[in-house]
Amino acid sequence: MTTQNPQPRDEAQEILEALRQIQDSEELRAEAAKDSESVLNRLGLSGVARHAVAFSLIGLVAAPQILRAQGWWNS
Repeated sequence: MTTQNPQPRDEAQEILEALRQIQDSEELRAEAAKDSESVLNRLGLSGVARHAVAFSLIGLVAAPQILRAQGWWNS
């Protein structure tokens, strides 16, 4: 009996596609600002792709808010 292994997922492509979807959707960006976990679930991400996109959401959502609030250059 021969079993075929499924094609390995292309994690880089999965990450890029998820980031494109988030970037292109105001709704997803707003949801990510409130509940990033639900966005990751909605996009069906797991494993490395899930962690990479979660880390990227920090930059997309949190960093601009932090820089606005604490930016010494804004004084």
